[in-house]
Amino acid sequence: MTSIKEIALVAGFSQSTVSRLLNHDETLSVSESTRIKILETAKKLHYPLRPQELKKKYKIAVFFSLNPQHEIEDVYYYDLRRCIVEYANREYIDITFMENPDTSDTKDYDGALAVGYFDTFQLQQLHQNFSHIIFIDSNPDPEYFSSVQPDLEYATTKAVNLFINRKFTNIGIVTGQYWSTNVPNNQVVRLDSRLNYFKNIMTDAALYNADLLFQAHDFTMSSGLAIGRTIGDAMQDGLLLDALFISSDSLAIGVLNALNELDANLAQKLAIISINDSASAAYTQPALTTFHIDMQQLVSAGFDKLDDMISFNRTMQTSTLITPTLIYRDSFKKFQ
Repeated sequence: MTSIKEIALVAGFSQSTVSRLLNHDETLSVSESTRIKILETAKKLHYPLRPQELKKKYKIAVFFSLNPQHEIEDVYYYDLRRCIVEYANREYIDITFMENPDTSDTKDYDGALAVGYFDTFQLQQLHQNFSHIIFIDSNPDPEYFSSVQPDLEYATTKAVNLFINRKFTNIGIVTGQYWSTNVPNNQVVRLDSRLNYFKNIMTDAALYNADLLFQAHDFTMSSGLAIGRTIGDAMQDGLLLDALFISSDSLAIGVLNALNELDANLAQKLAIISINDSASAAYTQPALTTFHIDMQQLVSAGFDKLDDMISFNRTMQTSTLITPTLIYRDSFKKFQ
């Protein structure tokens, strides 16, 4: 079993302080940061602690750059918010959702989580106001921020290579754009990284065709419906299209609905792979083959990384990638 001496060495406190704290000496007076650091060190070194001692007591600011209506339409971010709230409640972490990173009370928080896309000024404010901050789902600047995010390059590469291995030559992509309601004129603040991954793979395979790149307004179902009508009309006019890689389930569901409205045979002609594995993916026509992103793992890893940064005052920036799992359904069946 881990000794008091080992914990004291790693945590950077005297053996006496560590011993009195872990033995619940009520006369011991230490700061909350010292208590948390010793307990976190003991936990990481697998020292047996009482369950109530494992509960985190941090106060965390959470920044969501998406407006509420966007979250409702894009179930991925709705689920991400829900998982953050559930994890915080379970672990007794005090979280506050905030809109503006340029606020005077940021000093009251131990750290921050950020979700979505922020303009340059907002990123500067986040960097200046929080010593410990984790981006979940993306990383706007790995030099200044740490993150936990799904490995979208892996998913894109795997999907396109599966299409190529099936001898498809007319392979398209449906992607969206990221907007910020805090940017003047509601400007696009970032393009989808999956588009660049897709272009690189297709170019290397000598299959790239710019006519098969379909840019939706954003990642919502309504945008998928609009771009799906464009695709359906083009197919009816003779566009050669074998397969589609679609950046999100919300987009994919909209595309399938549009194709089915135009002609029920259109969707059946295409091989389709998307990302997210939302609750509705299994009930589309055809049922969506999609990459499952473990949202709870994403959130848990984000909080754990933030916990580590706060407890040990870590300043080195790191990015953790969570590998998604492909769930095969009717839109792209697995070879038997």
